[in-house]
Amino acid sequence: MTKSVQRPGLRARCLALALLLVSLPTVQLRAADGELPPVRAAEWTNWIGEEPTLASLKGRAVLLHFFVCEKPEKANWLGMIRFHRDFADRGLVILAVTPDSAGAVKQLLHTYPLPFAIGAGSDMASQWNMGKYGQVLIDHQGEEFYRVGASNGVWNGKLRKSVNGSRPVGGAAHRQLTITNDVPRGAKRAVEALSEGQLAKALGYLEAILAKGGSDGELIDAAQQLLDQTTTHLKQRQEQIERSLASGEAVRAQAAVDALVKDLKRHPLGKPFVDLASSLKDDEAHQLELEAAEVYDRLVESFFRMGYEKNEKRFKTLVSDFPTTRAAEKMQDYWLGMRWK
Repeated sequence: MTKSVQRPGLRARCLALALLLVSLPTVQLRAADGELPPVRAAEWTNWIGEEPTLASLKGRAVLLHFFVCEKPEKANWLGMIRFHRDFADRGLVILAVTPDSAGAVKQLLHTYPLPFAIGAGSDMASQWNMGKYGQVLIDHQGEEFYRVGASNGVWNGKLRKSVNGSRPVGGAAHRQLTITNDVPRGAKRAVEALSEGQLAKALGYLEAILAKGGSDGELIDAAQQLLDQTTTHLKQRQEQIERSLASGEAVRAQAAVDALVKDLKRHPLGKPFVDLASSLKDDEAHQLELEAAEVYDRLVESFFRMGYEKNEKRFKTLVSDFPTTRAAEKMQDYWLGMRWK
């Protein structure tokens, strides 16, 4: 007779699943029109691009992380940093949102080196039926995939499934402009190019419409409005880049500059970014920040692979080698300060 063997840990896994199912809210989030509640905040930090919305992030998995600044140790920041490192290149976008002010978020970032977007002054928690802490995972098709009322409730397995089919953000995130209002048929190619972050192509379409002129006043007006929106969009990206540089986040700023220069280097609207790229190349302090950030990134990866004790000496070496950099500040305050515990 064959003896039945129970796999180790099966009972524990079943119990955990049962507890999870009990804890999940049964609230129906979708409105009558089938849409999820909006993603919005008064101000976004750690982000260079148009304000994130579910429409602008279409095709990508999104993890909404709800938190408050009062007790940051409850927000599972170490796990969120790990999620970002493991899944951002596979199409996951993490949006941490809080009702707290931008000033409170800025203070939080002095100690916690969070690499993903943070929305301050957000009323999303009530609209999404969440408490102070919690997570909602949305797959690349815009469907709610998983939710839990805890700051560390999403598992790696859930993230792996949710990102299947997602498209990586890449440089397009810094260029993308999502147009939600209807436009005449003749301007739709420009709208599509803008949504894909192909600004030079979109500008070419719009300028061709305006140069041709003609009797279609609606199309001409739409083209001019889209051109004005794109110009404003680029000015806002320039301001975000300057803020990132001022805060020492050199890598994020450099990535945005490189993406915009690559697309717009032959267009007049790209000149401010071409000039900025040239000045940054000759800026010794900026280049030092980039060098320190590269070392920092390798050490954080080593931390997740081998732990703290095997990296402590190397952490201290970074601080001594690059004492004036943002990378050294993050290493000293968070990693050596053991705020991750």
